[in-house]
Amino acid sequence: MKFPHFIAIAAVLLATVGVGTAQTSSPCQFVSVESSAVDTQAGTQVIFNAKLNTVIPTAKPEFRWEITGGTITAGQGTSSITVDTSGLVGQSIDATVSVAGVLTVCTTSATKSVRVFEGPGCGIAFDEFGDIAFEDEKARLDNFAIQLSMHKEHRGHITIFAGRKTYPGEASDRLQRAKNYLVEVRNIDADRIVTVDGGYREEFSTTLYIVPPGVDLPSLEADVSPTEIVLTKRRPKAVAHKTH
Repeated sequence: MKFPHFIAIAAVLLATVGVGTAQTSSPCQFVSVESSAVDTQAGTQVIFNAKLNTVIPTAKPEFRWEITGGTITAGQGTSSITVDTSGLVGQSIDATVSVAGVLTVCTTSATKSVRVFEGPGCGIAFDEFGDIAFEDEKARLDNFAIQLSMHKEHRGHITIFAGRKTYPGEASDRLQRAKNYLVEVRNIDADRIVTVDGGYREEFSTTLYIVPPGVDLPSLEADVSPTEIVLTKRRPKAVAHKTH
């Protein structure tokens, strides 16, 4: 008869521990938010995407967005929203997503901010990213292509800096791969895409610009001398890409 009593006590202790755990701050992030632009011109549309950092096969996540500034024109209740930036010159859009329908101890909300500037602008970066997989890079290029399609008089500039550790010709290879994708897959006129090999920085980086007519691209400087780089072997499939 004492054994069931022991189980009851253990259950109470476990419940107490569970409550204590729930009250502590979460060490992990279940969701993050990416945007189609780092800065954007007033009157354009910005796309915010919720990216789940952990996959729970049995979960059916529910997405709820809140924004400060701008108007959600599409996507509320889904993992991606489109926000109109009309009338927001000099302000920022803060997009916060909260995810329900998942059982996790990780944080289930995240926020992304985008600054809004007055057109036509002067070479403010559309997007920046590091050495990511090409599948992820294509998603960034897709957003880039959408903006170029909306502003057919603008040029698209791609500037790439190879990292301190790099293989010969990495920047030019990656520039060509990105341009090929935009031209062959996204049907952007090749004459509208300008590629710039920026040299070397500590880490590999890509910067995308939407440049209005008559506006010069700001100068980006390398901070690693060619004499300081460490050459590595060419990575497999470094320049390979699929157009379909």
